[in-house]
Amino acid sequence: MKLIFFVPKFFAGGAERVAFLLASAMQEKGHEIIIATPSIDGEFSKKFTENFHVVDFGTRKPINSLASLGRLLNSSKPDAIICFGISTGIAAALSNLLFRWRVPVFIRNENNLNLDWGQASPVNRVIGPLLSRWAARRSHIIAVSYSLADATAAYLRIDRSSVTTIINPVFENNFEFYEAESKELHPWLADESVPSFIAIGRLEKQKGFDVLIDAFARVANEFNSRLIIFGSGSLRSELQEKIIRLNLSHCVVLSGYTANSIAQMKAAHAFVLSSRFEGFGLVIVEALWAGTQVISTDCNYGPSEVLEGGKYGYLVPVENCDALANAMKNSLSYPKSIKSPSVEWFEKFTGAEAAQQHIAMIENLRK
Repeated sequence: MKLIFFVPKFFAGGAERVAFLLASAMQEKGHEIIIATPSIDGEFSKKFTENFHVVDFGTRKPINSLASLGRLLNSSKPDAIICFGISTGIAAALSNLLFRWRVPVFIRNENNLNLDWGQASPVNRVIGPLLSRWAARRSHIIAVSYSLADATAAYLRIDRSSVTTIINPVFENNFEFYEAESKELHPWLADESVPSFIAIGRLEKQKGFDVLIDAFARVANEFNSRLIIFGSGSLRSELQEKIIRLNLSHCVVLSGYTANSIAQMKAAHAFVLSSRFEGFGLVIVEALWAGTQVISTDCNYGPSEVLEGGKYGYLVPVENCDALANAMKNSLSYPKSIKSPSVEWFEKFTGAEAAQQHIAMIENLRK
């Protein structure tokens, strides 16, 4: 098959990581992959350009890419286009309407659309849901967790049979890559005398790092410990001001992007996900693979499904500082009190498995 992946950006986010893993696995299976993007900027830019045919529209946003996408689809004649996120899905549906190309459209939804659009600008809070539902009726939807699939169908007001669940890939096909990952650690993680919590994600409201810092302030009052937050985003200055205001500069740091998440997790005392909402939670699977304790909010959707209702990690209510702090304290008082998954458990999270399911879905819907 020839497939176009429409990826909104190349920054270090979950959707971009999934796009790379999925494209790599499909290319390895002999399929031709073209990566289309409105912007080539981002931490993953080099990885994509070195491994795939990348078409940079130079339009900055998916909604500005309608004509460029139409020209690409009409000239390349792919078997399908897979859109990563609802914004690229809306753009593809509008491009299809205007430029009349005849290619099946698949939209991967990785988030709680209700909360996602609720954080948008006033105009987008109105037109976003309307356009999402309109685009969904012209496409097939992929959800990245089973709980998200039900919610996505309900939100988009489409039949549940129009939504296919394909669990996100987290790993390349060979787990040995993760065993051999670089050991360039944050200096705090190299100091085993003080336990360090880590969190990884975009510095945006969705990830709840403001709540995490407040919770950690309670932990630091009782335990000699540290918190490292890896990631970049628009709230960096605001979060840094909070750290200073709470007198936590000696034990909390915003450390920027890391290309070695598994290595950092292996050296950490525990991994914390403080999100207000998710669709899946790639980093939870990575933390479990690293053998690190996991503390996560029980947000919609994904973490509880991955952690099997608390079997493999602590689950706490969303935006509850006390509960999050207590879970972190408990992990320090009773380390390794929760069991870890077997090696076989992780096999469903490989790029090869996700690629096989995507190809089977496309072939089935083309019949």
